[in-house]
Amino acid sequence: MHLLYTNDLHNQVGPLSHMSRWRKPDSLLLDGGDAIAGSNTAWCWEEPILQWMRRLGYSAMAMGNREFHYFRWVQRWREQEREFPLLACNLEDLLDHRTSFRPWVRVQRGDLRVAVVGTTPVQYPVESFWERRTGFRFLDPFQCLPPLIEELKATHDGVFLLSHCGLQSDLKLADQGLGVDLILGAHSHDLTAEPVYRGRTAVVQTGSHGRYLAEMEWEPGRTRLGWTLHSCS
Repeated sequence: MHLLYTNDLHNQVGPLSHMSRWRKPDSLLLDGGDAIAGSNTAWCWEEPILQWMRRLGYSAMAMGNREFHYFRWVQRWREQEREFPLLACNLEDLLDHRTSFRPWVRVQRGDLRVAVVGTTPVQYPVESFWERRTGFRFLDPFQCLPPLIEELKATHDGVFLLSHCGLQSDLKLADQGLGVDLILGAHSHDLTAEPVYRGRTAVVQTGSHGRYLAEMEWEPGRTRLGWTLHSCS
């Protein structure tokens, strides 16, 4: 399976404008979140980078802290711009069953079926004032991920995690034996020149602001990831 990965673009379209150089007909395009420039506001009617990603055919992105918004209508408006899933398995909407994000999504390339899961940063504790005020509940990824991953592994050839929780959190998850094949990281703006391996789990991140794009070849059961880091500056 051929993957192209971006994270923390912050409205910089470098990798997107170069995508055709490395993209294949069956490439899987994923993003780790914080694609937009600043906080997701009601005053910005359009987010052109989301439209770029839609036209290129991204399959999913993690909900970065920039993509989260307390106003549900803003989230739904951004969903219309994207037209591809925004993932956050550790976020629950206690008020609205028509939320614009999902915990995970299934993608298929040929005979391979892969589950792609997303996490978003925890912004306040469970049962806090802000949870009661907004109706959004943030869960600890270390508690909600393991049972979900085990369930998905039983019905998929692989499981990828789009994590917007930072490299140190990603490494800790991998060290604790989270059974995913790839952790595609974001939020901390770290650059992994090579994948960091914890057992069979590869942990990667591509810096920030569109300076790099990661190209990967993944196969079930393969102990090492085919990996190229492309400079887009």
